[in-house]
Amino acid sequence: MTTTPQLATLPLDLFWVISSQLSFYDIAHCRRVSRSWNEAFCSASILVPLAKRWFLGTPEADEIIARSSDIDNHECRRLFDQVASRWHRMSIQKPRSLQKFQLCDDFGSNGEREWFPVPPWESHASHFSNLVDRPFGEAMWTYDDSLLIYPSAHHQCLVLMDLKTNRNFMVPFIVHGKVVRRVRLQKQVLVVEWAEPQAFHWLNDSDGVHRHFASSFDVSRKSDDGWSIVPRNEWKIMFLGHPLSDRDRFFSSHTKTHYVIYMWQPNRSLYTADEDAPIESLFVWDISKPSSYRPSLDPTGSLRDQEPDAPTVEVRFGFRDLEFFGIRQRGCPSIQRLEITNDARALEITENITDEEYEWWPSSFTIVTSIPLSGYGPHRRHRVEAPLVPYRGNCSLQATPLEPVPLLWESRYPENILDYVYHPIDYASIPTFFLWILLLSRTPGRQEASIYLQFQSLHYPPLTHPNLDFAGRAKLCGGESYLVGENCNRELVIWRFDR
Repeated sequence: MTTTPQLATLPLDLFWVISSQLSFYDIAHCRRVSRSWNEAFCSASILVPLAKRWFLGTPEADEIIARSSDIDNHECRRLFDQVASRWHRMSIQKPRSLQKFQLCDDFGSNGEREWFPVPPWESHASHFSNLVDRPFGEAMWTYDDSLLIYPSAHHQCLVLMDLKTNRNFMVPFIVHGKVVRRVRLQKQVLVVEWAEPQAFHWLNDSDGVHRHFASSFDVSRKSDDGWSIVPRNEWKIMFLGHPLSDRDRFFSSHTKTHYVIYMWQPNRSLYTADEDAPIESLFVWDISKPSSYRPSLDPTGSLRDQEPDAPTVEVRFGFRDLEFFGIRQRGCPSIQRLEITNDARALEITENITDEEYEWWPSSFTIVTSIPLSGYGPHRRHRVEAPLVPYRGNCSLQATPLEPVPLLWESRYPENILDYVYHPIDYASIPTFFLWILLLSRTPGRQEASIYLQFQSLHYPPLTHPNLDFAGRAKLCGGESYLVGENCNRELVIWRFDR
């Protein structure tokens, strides 16, 4: 009697063709069929090419590929199952563990305001009719390359958390006696923008001008896997100051050596006030050198000349200069990304503008303006193909283009996306989380909306669930091991898929 060949006894090339059509979840089930199937699906000769196909760029897959010539079946299975378990939890949106940290209240224990984020614009050219459909407040926490800095309510200060080691470190910044406006970590440089709680002078009966400053810190790794947070310098970011109001706004960005700030204020003049002609300016600072000079302790500026290494203004543009470069925003801003190139030779302003030619199917286009920061030369203004999500206040002019995500156009329209996280390892296996919004009405100002989290990858069908853990600020950060966001209860939420 002729017996049917078992799957585990098939030739290797045929067995590989069959196993390549399975998911890693199917492989885990196949191991339970019998002892021979378990041995076949634990073989390094099968798991190595599957790890290269599915998980390329992850630490486990890199180790499997590097040791492919001599790795034993047991070790290969351990590494493969470790990354497969993590990705399975990602795909079904069920973290292995969940952490919540209470964030500081706007007002401190003494009743004085200590946290006042810069308010978002109500109108923006990236929206149909130029009105933001669902604005979100700016988050007071920041994330960059596995490092998370947030205002801890428990410690009443800024705390740095290393998400790889789960260790915490205090940021040497005294919050008491200050009003923090923004916290941003980029290029291992932390910048905290803050204002004095007392007005320096008054514009009118209701608007007082507060002096604003920025403090920078160098964040570097120590030999014991800890982190060193060392103050670098401090500078006054505005010549006259800024009111602590919902009408005055400023946005900034920085690199390791430079800081750029764009200021937008309504025109309060009784004679020349014009809603479409706000006061606009842009400054670029050199913050590369450490300095002990603290302008907040020197109101008259008499000690400034004694500190040659203090931050200095390299470039300043008034509203006429911004008009010349074609980037003056006026009453309906379109700017959505502000950055300095890595070589510090140019400033790039990215604008997101909706084309309202077709009312029922509005589309947007992206324009990038590059302005040289040194020497003489023409500026460049050109359209790019990388689209941006509409402005809703949660990006703080740090919006990331959607170009790296190849699955976007197959799932959701970009105008519904709030934020997204992708792991840039390989286009064949990119896992991507989208945080998107379903508006029950396009009427500006209405708050009825549902927020969803969606997981996508080439090897799995899109899975979408309502989400409340990341709905507070509509800001999503992280990677393939964890997701970070804020809920509506002023709690920082961390989904961990690795432990």
